Amino acid sequence: MRHALQMSLRASLLAAGLGCAFLFAPAAQAAGPQTQYQRDVEHCNTTPGIDKKACLREAGAAAQAARQDSLTTPSTQAEDQNRTRRCDGLPAGQREDCMKLMDQGDTRVQGSVQSGGILRETTITIPATTGS
Repeated sequence: MRHALQMSLRASLLAAGLGCAFLFAPAAQAAGPQTQYQRDVEHCNTTPGIDKKACLREAGAAAQAARQDSLTTPSTQAEDQNRTRRCDGLPAGQREDCMKLMDQGDTRVQGSVQSGGILRETTITIPATTGS
């Protein structure tokens, strides 16, 4: 149970941190960088339950990337690679569980980047070992 909770927490924190950058990407391309930055700052200041400091930092980074014309929306392939890389640093058994969590097959997803984070919950049944 503790392992599942840790995996769920790790994945949600990673998703929140990595997902914040993508929150600002499409909108910043449509509006001018300064206008979009003002909207993002307003979002950070008025949305309850989010890490305001991190939100403002991401808004600034997105505005800078937009000014440099380097703000992009990732391809499906890039998102798949990111999902795999999130799990690569874990030991083998945990890596398999992490990949199951990232695949979202039997995963319950709650929350959103806009609300401050995404919580992914997967139940992984581990059969008991039989003792002699």
